[in-house]
Amino acid sequence: MKISISINGVVRDILSKFQQVYEKYEEIEVKSDVVTPNLMEYTHFKDEEELYNFLYQEAPMEIFGQATETVTNIMSHLVELYKDMPADYKLRVVSDDLGKAKSATLWFLAKYGLVCDEIVFYNTRSVVELWENTDIFITSDVDVIKTKPKDKKLIIIDHSYNSSYDCDLRLTNLKELDSLNINNILQLEKYDG
Repeated sequence: MKISISINGVVRDILSKFQQVYEKYEEIEVKSDVVTPNLMEYTHFKDEEELYNFLYQEAPMEIFGQATETVTNIMSHLVELYKDMPADYKLRVVSDDLGKAKSATLWFLAKYGLVCDEIVFYNTRSVVELWENTDIFITSDVDVIKTKPKDKKLIIIDHSYNSSYDCDLRLTNLKELDSLNINNILQLEKYDG
């Protein structure tokens, strides 16, 4: 059994950190609190190229490396879930980071003490490949959610930007799981979205 867990929105609060760093660097407030991954709607960048330069060249360590957990001690909880997984399970954490954000993400994961079997970076063109090597996906990422195959299980960590999508189970945060064993997960109340 292969379980994939997205980093952003599940264990790392990237949106709040982006807002904080943007306001510090640009010396201007965002248009409104950053609550969705559509960052252009909150900023004063003239185009996506400027946004990507900011994210992946100017401030990746501050944004991706120094972000906080979505919930206090969520990474410790994930490590405990990992230690209790059945022997034939594999845990993979995934992130859609680019450029220097990848090394910043590795630093974030090391800083919080992640233990897992694999770390994978992907882009929108490789999301389907992620699903090919996954039985259960725990994510908040809309690109991952939209590409769910019928024969796979999807657990959504609920945010305003993904609340309208169907899934097998919807959680507020990862701490609602007391096991990564599929039999235990399926005993949780099924989401009727």
